[in-house]
Amino acid sequence: MEVIRGVNFWSFLFASQMGGWAMVVLDEVYAEWFRLFGLFPGIKDPKWVFHHQVDATLFSIPLVLPQVWNRLPGPGIIKGLIYGVLWHVFVFIVSLVGSAGGAAWFQQPMPFNAQVSLFILHLVWGGVIGFLYNPPKE
Repeated sequence: MEVIRGVNFWSFLFASQMGGWAMVVLDEVYAEWFRLFGLFPGIKDPKWVFHHQVDATLFSIPLVLPQVWNRLPGPGIIKGLIYGVLWHVFVFIVSLVGSAGGAAWFQQPMPFNAQVSLFILHLVWGGVIGFLYNPPKE
C-alpha cells in the first residue's frame, strides 16, 4: 500500500505509533526521576493520548520521506536520533517565536528540566521510529 510515494506505509504507521507510545510510557514511568519527566497527563487522559498518537504519526512523516531518509547518515536508529534532535530544535524555535509573538500557549517559559526531558523524549521517539521503520525495497 503506497499512500505516500516511496514510503512503506504499514511500517511507518507501526513505527510512528511505537515511537509515540515510547514517549508516553517513558514520561509516565520515569516521572520525577532525577526531577525529569512527568510532563504529560499520560494514559489517565485518553483524549490526550489519542491526540499525542496522531501527532506522533503526523510529525514522523518528514523522517520517512525518501528525500529525508536517504540523506540522513547511518542505519535507521541513527537517522531517527538525528531526526529527534532536529525535531526538538524545531519545536524549541517554534516555542521561542510563539512566545515572542505573544501566543498564549507559549507565555509560560518551560523550565530547564522540562526542556531536558522533552529533548530526551524526542530522542527516544525518533530513535524508536528509525529503528523500527523499514523503507520499501527498491
